[in-house]
Amino acid sequence: MVLSVPTYAFEVQVGGDVFHALGKLKHAHDLWNSRVFLVGHSDQFDVKAEQLLAGPFHEIKTELKIIDVSDLNRLHELKREVRETEEKLYLV
Repeated sequence: MVLSVPTYAFEVQVGGDVFHALGKLKHAHDLWNSRVFLVGHSDQFDVKAEQLLAGPFHEIKTELKIIDVSDLNRLHELKREVRETEEKLYLV
């Protein structure tokens, strides 16, 4: 039996504890070597995340990507526009 593992692991942090969010991401990285992403309002957790990444989660510091919700929303908008344009031009 072949098992698949997650290539990407996202933790969406809109409230709550950044420590536990980073713990879940570290676990995904350690267990499956997943690419790890923390999504949220970066101004709310940048300082706390940096402190934790300098300490207990230093192993994933270079692997973790922090994505602000506004950037993710913009990406979604652009992808939707591309899809609509492709449909309009009968490319899909």
